[in-house]
Amino acid sequence: MTGSTKLNRTQAPTFWGVSRKSRHLSPNTSPGPHPKALSIPITVLIRDVLKLAKTAKEVRTAIVDGGVIVDGVARRDPNFPVGLMDVLEMPLLGKTFRLVPTKTRTLYPIEVSKDEKNLKLCSIKNKVSVQKSMIQYGMHDGRSILTGPEVNMNVSDSALIEVPSQKIVRHVAMKKGSMIMVTGGERQGEIGMLNEIKPGTVTRPRMASIEIKDNNVEIPAKLVMVVGDNKPAVTVSVS
Repeated sequence: MTGSTKLNRTQAPTFWGVSRKSRHLSPNTSPGPHPKALSIPITVLIRDVLKLAKTAKEVRTAIVDGGVIVDGVARRDPNFPVGLMDVLEMPLLGKTFRLVPTKTRTLYPIEVSKDEKNLKLCSIKNKVSVQKSMIQYGMHDGRSILTGPEVNMNVSDSALIEVPSQKIVRHVAMKKGSMIMVTGGERQGEIGMLNEIKPGTVTRPRMASIEIKDNNVEIPAKLVMVVGDNKPAVTVSVS
């Protein structure tokens, strides 16, 4: 049912990691910055993936006390959707995680240092000019960032930002030699160097030619994200 806080476990994305047999229902994602197919409810992430709580009640208690921070903001909705590159901090445990794709999971939380808890990579999905010569950038996580004309980024580039302030720390361009992360498909989670972006045709989408482990592969451009110049700007893979 649309808007329901519960979901039949057989309908939950496999990367959520919920048991299909122990219970009939699972928490559902609330409306938010990421679609259900590409996000995990906070309760499921903490209880079923990270296994830092045994029950949903324990997660709710932590949330009420402000113990779960996503992208620098304390979240009190246990079903809030956490998605690609989101940073989850649990101050009471002294742990910080970033959600990234891995070979076996669409999203998986990797632990990062405290130095990175306020840093997030955002892929630029759209760019429009607004009044008074300002430019508005739309990011993959639904946020909008307004800048002056002195900031010149393009769609498909990435921005390393501070959260929650949204201050742009660094611009990472999608260009030859950049480090690329595959966000979906058979090679999800792999990182390589961009050789070129090939224009799309009527029958073929734009393709990214990437060198991964000495192999040159072509992947639909919509399934890649630039994460750094000669190395990732932040931790984006399991050590």
